[in-house]
Amino acid sequence: MRILTRVILPIVIIALVILSSSLVVVKEWEKGLQLRFGRIVAIYDEPGVYFKMPIIDNVRVFDGRIQTLDTPPEPFLTSEKKNLIVDTFIKWRVTDPEVYYQKVSGNPGVFNRLFEPIVKNNFRAAFGKRDVQTVVGGTVTLKTADAIKQENVIVVDKPSDALTLDETTLKKVQSEDVDIVIRSKENVVPVIAGQEIDLNNTVRQEIEKTILVALSVEAKEYGVEIVDVRINGVELPEDVTENVFKRMRTERERVATELRSKGEAAYIEKVAEADSNRIILLATAYEEAEKIRGEGDAGAATIYGEAYGQDPEFYSFYRSLEAYRNAFQNSGDLLILDPDSDFFKHFQQKK
Repeated sequence: MRILTRVILPIVIIALVILSSSLVVVKEWEKGLQLRFGRIVAIYDEPGVYFKMPIIDNVRVFDGRIQTLDTPPEPFLTSEKKNLIVDTFIKWRVTDPEVYYQKVSGNPGVFNRLFEPIVKNNFRAAFGKRDVQTVVGGTVTLKTADAIKQENVIVVDKPSDALTLDETTLKKVQSEDVDIVIRSKENVVPVIAGQEIDLNNTVRQEIEKTILVALSVEAKEYGVEIVDVRINGVELPEDVTENVFKRMRTERERVATELRSKGEAAYIEKVAEADSNRIILLATAYEEAEKIRGEGDAGAATIYGEAYGQDPEFYSFYRSLEAYRNAFQNSGDLLILDPDSDFFKHFQQKK
C-alpha cells in the first residue's frame, strides 16, 4: 500500500500532467500552429484534438471567425477634385495561419493597422475615378463588351478568381489601372463581343465589388481572406454641407416668398373683385329700389289726384287732419300761429 502511494501514484499523476500538456484542442472557430523552438512544425486547419511535444513544442491558436476592420471616416477626392467624407469597413478572416503568423504574429490588431492604409488607398483610387453626382446618387449605365474592353475592365466569377490572374494583370490591378467586375445577376457578361451587358447596379455596389477583388489580392499576402467590403456612408464635408444647407434654406425662402407674393396678389385680386361686385350689387339694388319707389310715388300721386278730383274740399280737409295729427303728436306740443292762418281754416266758422 505504501509502495502504491509513494511510487505508483506520483508516476500516474506525472503521466497525466504530461499527457494533458501534450494535448491541444482546436475548436470549430479556431486555427492553430505548432511551434518548435520558433519553427512551425504543424498547422491546425481543422477542429479536433492534436498532440505535441511537452515543453519543447508551443501552440498558437488564432480566431478563425469573421472579423471587422472599421476604418474611420476620411475625405477622398473625386475626379472633380472635390472632397467626400467616406466611412467604410471590411470583413475578413484567417485562411492561412502560417502566413498570418509570419506577417502579423497572429495579432488581428496588427493586421488591421497594416491593412487599413491599403483599404483607404483602394477607396481613394475608386472615388478619384468618379464625380460627386455619380458617387452620391448615380447608377452604372448599360455598357457593351467593346466599351468594357476600352475601359480596361476585367470580369471574374468570384473574388477568389482574381488570385489566379497572371502576374501582369495583377500588377495592373494593384496599380489601379483597371477595374474588376464580378459576374452576378446584376452584372451579366455577354458571350458575343459587342452584345449589350447589364450593369444596372448602384455605383457604390460597383465600387465595393471592385475593391473586394483588389483587396483579396492584397490580403493573400497576409494569409487572410476578404469576405466583404462595405461603404457605410458618403457625406459632404461639414463646410460644404453647411453651404448646401444655406443654399437649400435660401431656395426654400425664395419659394416661400414667391408663394406668399402670389397668395397676397390673389388675396388683393379677390378682395377687389368682391368690392367691385358689392358696389355693382348695391348700385343695381339702389337702381331697382329707386325705380320701384318712383313707380309707387307715381301710383300714389295718381291715386291722390283721382281722390282730389272727386271731392277737392274733403281731400283738403283730410290733408289738414293729417297735418294736425303730425303737428300734435305729443301732449306738450305748442304752436303759435295767427288765428286767421290757413292752417286753422277748417276750424273757422264760415260767414
